[in-house]
Amino acid sequence: YPNLLKLKTPTWTQDQLKEAIDAVVKQKMRFTQASSRYGIPKGTLYDNILGKSKRMAVLEEAGLTSTEEAAVLEFCCDVSISPYNRRTKKSLQSILAFVEKIRRTRDPEFMFTGLSGFRWWWAFCKKHSIVSLFYDNGANN
Repeated sequence: YPNLLKLKTPTWTQDQLKEAIDAVVKQKMRFTQASSRYGIPKGTLYDNILGKSKRMAVLEEAGLTSTEEAAVLEFCCDVSISPYNRRTKKSLQSILAFVEKIRRTRDPEFMFTGLSGFRWWWAFCKKHSIVSLFYDNGANN
């Protein structure tokens, strides 16, 4: 069974993985684009950015009440105009700042650190069927 123990050597480097993660988290590319551009399997990117399991658990970690979640939803998607076809053009940075502001009314020390903000936003989008249309094309850099 010698072939069963062989692991395929990645065709990408750790630097490429870091660049791909950075591009996705900073909303410069989508998962599929980064996967194609850097030659990294999309599943590998998902696992390195979102974790390998319990990806929705991050919603509980943020500790938003249902009222606060509704406020975030209204902030990022004009729900009163289009309650079912939810899309946002807001940047991740502005959305996370809004969430932190809401949460700090109850917990003054609350803040997203590391990848936690991106992970929370990904899970929030899945839960509320939000399509993010924001894409940083580098004009703000």
